[in-house]
Amino acid sequence: MIVAREKPYYHSPPEKGSVPAGYPRPQERPREYLALALVIVLVFALGIIISIFYSRVLITGYQITRLQEELNEMERETRNLAEEVSRLSSLERVEVVATTRLGMVKPGEDQVLLVKATGDSRERQQESRPARKPVSGGEERSRNAGEHHWILQALTDLVMHRLSG
Repeated sequence: MIVAREKPYYHSPPEKGSVPAGYPRPQERPREYLALALVIVLVFALGIIISIFYSRVLITGYQITRLQEELNEMERETRNLAEEVSRLSSLERVEVVATTRLGMVKPGEDQVLLVKATGDSRERQQESRPARKPVSGGEERSRNAGEHHWILQALTDLVMHRLSG
């Protein structure tokens, strides 16, 4: 015959203050739950913050890649435009356009007028001008550069020669 062990049964609820061994007291449970809930919320918030930063890194990487592709495209376009400018401004093309589209002709030997740019015409021009008050260094250089540029002087002399002759 087998004898069963007796297990104590409580017929009435345990008395207040008497808690079986191994069970936490009722006052300690809310603190533990609060601490556990706080840890869970902090871990969740930390996960959200990490995912936000990771997404920012991915977005920035995508933008960098897109801008590099755009930069490469613009560099290609710049090279193509520089080649086109070089092609369009070549002297041979300018001559072809001038003779075909604009109807210009090359001048003959008797139509060429050589203009010699010398200091004589500049000196005459300076003598005929009234004296000016002194100007600051930067302004004086820019005015003198514009007034005494030999190409402008040669063109002026050419126009004056054509008008008088």
